[in-house]
Amino acid sequence: MSDMDQYKDIFLSESAEFLQGITDGLLALESNPTDLEPVEVVFRGAHSLKGMSAAMGYDLTADLTHKMESLMDRVRKRERVADPPLVDLMLDATDLLRALIDAESSGGSNPDTTATISRLVAMAEEEGNAAISDADAGGQADDRSNAAVLDDRADATVFRVKVTLEDACVLKSVRAYMVIKRLSHMGTVVDTVPPARELEDEQFDRDFEIIVSTPADATTIEKAVMAVSEVHAVTSELVDETDEDLPGEEPAEEGAPRRPAIPKLSETQTVRIAIGHLDTMVNLVGELVIIRSRLERVASDLDSRDLEDTIEVLHRVAGELQHEVMHTRMVPVGNIFNRFPRAVRDLARDLGRSVDFSMSGLDIELDRTVLDEIGDPILHLLRNSVDHGIEPAEDRMAAGKDPKGTVHLDASRERDQVRISVSDDGRGMDVARVWGKACDLGLAHAESRDSYSDDDILLFTCVPGFSTAAQATRVSGRGVGMDVVKGKIEHLGGTLQINTAPGQGTEFVLTLPLTLAIIQALLVGARGQVFAMPLSAVDEVMSPDEVQLDTVDSAPVVVLRDGTIAPVYPLDALLGVGGQMLRDPQEGEHIVLTDTGGQKRALLVEEMLGRREIVIKPLSRMFRNVRGLGGATVLGDGNVALILDPRTMFPSREEVL
Repeated sequence: MSDMDQYKDIFLSESAEFLQGITDGLLALESNPTDLEPVEVVFRGAHSLKGMSAAMGYDLTADLTHKMESLMDRVRKRERVADPPLVDLMLDATDLLRALIDAESSGGSNPDTTATISRLVAMAEEEGNAAISDADAGGQADDRSNAAVLDDRADATVFRVKVTLEDACVLKSVRAYMVIKRLSHMGTVVDTVPPARELEDEQFDRDFEIIVSTPADATTIEKAVMAVSEVHAVTSELVDETDEDLPGEEPAEEGAPRRPAIPKLSETQTVRIAIGHLDTMVNLVGELVIIRSRLERVASDLDSRDLEDTIEVLHRVAGELQHEVMHTRMVPVGNIFNRFPRAVRDLARDLGRSVDFSMSGLDIELDRTVLDEIGDPILHLLRNSVDHGIEPAEDRMAAGKDPKGTVHLDASRERDQVRISVSDDGRGMDVARVWGKACDLGLAHAESRDSYSDDDILLFTCVPGFSTAAQATRVSGRGVGMDVVKGKIEHLGGTLQINTAPGQGTEFVLTLPLTLAIIQALLVGARGQVFAMPLSAVDEVMSPDEVQLDTVDSAPVVVLRDGTIAPVYPLDALLGVGGQMLRDPQEGEHIVLTDTGGQKRALLVEEMLGRREIVIKPLSRMFRNVRGLGGATVLGDGNVALILDPRTMFPSREEVL
């Protein structure tokens, strides 16, 4: 083991961040080739990787990043335009760099870098693609972004920029730093009010001012600042440079050093923690929750006031500890979403489509376990939107649409769940065509059309192999991968919904639980055994006297308030522990109304044992495929209770009859 091997994990973690930053910068540069800010991001990323890899002894990686840095340096100096061939080459080099880092760090076989390095060197030495000359710049002044004129310091103007943050802003010093950093790319930050040290220590309310010297105009400045998250308002005004109150370039006191304009944010430190440590902490907290439940039962049996008071304190402390540990596992969805712009861009180019891809809600957090599982399903949906949803430019123009289609990925929080949607403004889905295909495949009978809603029919696209595409392509119709999407989302305890409007577009909505480790559950009893049902799947608990019972096709159903019906299933019969499947509720039983995937069902249970917070334990391999079971938990009395899976425990009506 070499001396540098101890730093390998740190290098791999940081290099992944730099690679993502380079990719994001190149995609931003592709949409605005004259903006120097993404150029700086790409250049600094390559420069940092070069130094890090050289220190680790990864010579091939250092050589490749050096060539990438040299090419971007010409763009920085405005000696070369960031045209599509340059962006394509840099993206190819980034892909190769990622593979090269994996190979050199693991000791595997290194990919051949000769061809890519030769292309980088040749492009860096090209003379025919110089940047806009001064003579040409005069005729294109209106087309140049502010970043392209940052070096024109002679034309700089001093502005006083007043910024107001949102009321809900949590890390005010971070937002202030981001605003100042963005303005520093546009010119020279002269001073801040309050001073930088007070901004760093968050010794201000919502407002602060920045005095900046820049060749940009007021509109460009305000637009740049408003692009920073959690900025509520911004105004800018010209400053009379003869004003005595305007800070000068000299120190305020003789011999005193000038205060830096950009805060260092010394207190916003983070610590990298291995995922294994977090998983262990969650398991230990889960054990603590179980022990807490057992102690509560013991205190109840002993009727000890002192013990109950002590357990009440333990309950509070354990609850806070559980909240903090679970929060450490929460990861912003942006960590997964940031790989999609490149995928959408490459797919759109391969298919000859013009697509404007956007994302929102990147700061919404999900449990790491859930987040790791949803990347591929979302990618399936994005690929289908680009390929099957967005029409070719000529078709869109003929329909009176913008020739460039739009695809949007959004994440939002809804109580204890996260809603992720993939939407496009393409041709939409034809419900009649989907229904016809379903009938052709024998999935439904044509005469039963009235018993299916449009939402039910659209979900036929999630049947394996289902596709309405007339011709198979590399990325085929909506059916390609949709069965994988639905299966994965339901495995995570979530739901999939499809909304569409012909000629206007389609939206896929994924609803997911925040976490899979500790959940609220309803404890029910059947034949002397205790079972746990996730509370997220429970709509209502009723007694047989409170509902209207009826019979459909010789099977009992509950008629709900809105007129819909819910089939009745006895829990003991479902689990095979006794009882008949087709029977009416008996005296003393309870009806648990469940809702999974939009389908309502009534579950008959013998006992209601209350609501509990339970720790999910996975089943052994022998029982993982048992229908209707999603795990197990340990109760306060030390007994094990199986966790019901409402998505798989109910049979179809055909199976019952």
